[in-house]
Amino acid sequence: MSNFKFTVTGADKVIKAFETSDILGDIDRITETYTRKMANTTAERAPVKSGKLRDSFPPSVRKEGPGVWSYGSDLPYATRQEYEHRTKKGFVRKTVWENRTPYRDAIKERIDEIGGGL
Repeated sequence: MSNFKFTVTGADKVIKAFETSDILGDIDRITETYTRKMANTTAERAPVKSGKLRDSFPPSVRKEGPGVWSYGSDLPYATRQEYEHRTKKGFVRKTVWENRTPYRDAIKERIDEIGGGL
């Protein structure tokens, strides 16, 4: 199984600062939203021969724990396509990189709304 795993650093500080279920639930929903968005964008950008690689990303989204979501592909050639395809190289990494700042901003905005301002 080829999975791409991305880790959010600094989440532990947020969790310690906000031990309420509201903020944790909000962060979890924001994380889920961005993970699903990235899975869909990754699918749109994936190299397509049969469509299997493209179709493997959206349904792979799953919750790993509070505020931790993942997506990937269970196809054995997914990693190779990510790193070696001559025209679509880096389609997963580009998607994650493009969503990095908007994801952080969404969480910061929600924290600022409740007066947390870390």
